[in-house]
Amino acid sequence: MNSKGFTFLEVLLVLSIIGILSTIAVSDISAFTDKFNLQSAARQISTDLREMKMLSTIERSNLTVDFDTVNNFYDLPGRRSNLPQGIRFGFSPGVLGPPNNPAETPDTDGVTFISNRVSFYSQGSNSLGTIYITNDRNVTMAISLSITGKIKIWRWNGERWG
Repeated sequence: MNSKGFTFLEVLLVLSIIGILSTIAVSDISAFTDKFNLQSAARQISTDLREMKMLSTIERSNLTVDFDTVNNFYDLPGRRSNLPQGIRFGFSPGVLGPPNNPAETPDTDGVTFISNRVSFYSQGSNSLGTIYITNDRNVTMAISLSITGKIKIWRWNGERWG
């Protein structure tokens, strides 16, 4: 008997395999997107802080950046910047801080600066502290400002900062 075409069972098997592979791909894409959004948010905060540091020196004036950890935004002079959907100030369980000397759990709101305000001074110095951000998958990143004015982005790998 010469048969042209596929049996119902063969079609069903192929569709099942496609469905399983699609589910795996969607979850991997979602994880990648969440990680990318967190990294982008960390880079944006870092870029904004560097801009304020330069601007305060160029204009010879003190500038501040205020963080609202409840509503997930920060105010720069003249503009407001919101964290992307799914990103918030804070950290996942088990995170230790600060990144350059992890010893204890960071401030509960995720911003260690006094009154959640970063200050940049006209002579080039700045306040010291760390901003922690996390996503819905409990991945945490930190942006730290050192006494030398260096702004560094860190990523918690589940055991330590890197």
